[in-house]
Amino acid sequence: MEVTEDRISICGWPTDVVSIDHCVGTSGVSQPHTLIVFIPGNPGVIHWYVDFLFKILQTLGEGFAVRGVSYAGHGVGDDVVGTNEDHNTRMNSEQRENQGRRKMNVAWTMDGQVKHKVEWIDKIILEWNKNATIYEKSPTHKEFSSPKLIFISHSIGAHLVQCLLLERPDILARTSHIIHLMPFFRFDPPLLKKALLSTVAHNYRMTIPIMTAAVRCFSLTFPSRLIELCMKKIAGVDCEKGRKIAMDVFLNPKMVKNHLVLGTQEVRELPELPNVSIFTCFVNVSSC
Repeated sequence: MEVTEDRISICGWPTDVVSIDHCVGTSGVSQPHTLIVFIPGNPGVIHWYVDFLFKILQTLGEGFAVRGVSYAGHGVGDDVVGTNEDHNTRMNSEQRENQGRRKMNVAWTMDGQVKHKVEWIDKIILEWNKNATIYEKSPTHKEFSSPKLIFISHSIGAHLVQCLLLERPDILARTSHIIHLMPFFRFDPPLLKKALLSTVAHNYRMTIPIMTAAVRCFSLTFPSRLIELCMKKIAGVDCEKGRKIAMDVFLNPKMVKNHLVLGTQEVRELPELPNVSIFTCFVNVSSC
């Protein structure tokens, strides 16, 4: 199997994407009939999930391929998380698109992240169609008019998947399965945690600057080796690769800000019960 990591522009944001494909025989060409489309939780950094997705594809065997995507504004580096100019944009929605060189609404709102994922899926399907002529020349070629989609999502990624499928019936019509992993913290949290999250979320104009300043201070005060040791011994992050990604992500105040602005909107605006409307639509489409 082959893992390809790339960075492409989606909705004006450089975004990390991952493709995992089977390679068959000497031709190196394997046409999938089904694409597993993975959308992570918040923080939406696809690199945390590569090993997990690799094992899924390894278990399923040939005929399947995996495509995964990070969130807009989530990852490592100013080209991904935004520049100082971008982040000078105020957090009140009416001014987000008027400053900086990017539309911060894409990274800072759930609607923006849904739009981001829709554009990514359109790119996937376009790529699949372009590659059809290559697959037709393969001796192992089979005729597939369009790829079936299996959506796997983690945490708040489940909400993004449901929104994009409701928005795009043509994508829903291609979908054979929807698998949501682990409900996100908005659903039935413990009472004290719920109160804390609600307080932070409703006072986000005050809490987010404080938390990002704390991250900046923490990253400048403590050596990286000590931070990594704490992550291993206290946080229980045993995977060295996972610790490296976490340090790169969470020691960047701009990335933390993107994570918190989106996360506090989740708490403020989403209901505490799942939206089951998409499953009704899915059943109706599947029965046709």
